[in-house]
Amino acid sequence: MDDMEIYRQLGQNVARVRGKLGKTQAEIAAHIGLTRASLANIETGRQKVLMHHVFRLANALECPSVLDLIPETFVFADDEPPITTHGSQLSDQQHAAVQRFVQIAGKR
Repeated sequence: MDDMEIYRQLGQNVARVRGKLGKTQAEIAAHIGLTRASLANIETGRQKVLMHHVFRLANALECPSVLDLIPETFVFADDEPPITTHGSQLSDQQHAAVQRFVQIAGKR
């Protein structure tokens, strides 16, 4: 799947959970520090989401885990480069945490 499909699926999950809670986009957006328009773009998959916003969304939507919002599985297209953190300012511990997250998320 292409990168944006991940965001489309995340957005669909956010919209579904938000609807079940009976919350408006404005309520959830205010809770996580985004505009309603940004949340609308997230829900339609038009906006990439920072990791800390995924955690804030999970909290605002009363999800036990961020894994409740991300796609169950994803496979990058064969021509997609692997995910790397080379050149980032992550510590070794943070790099390992990112790698574990990607491995766990990929197995769901």
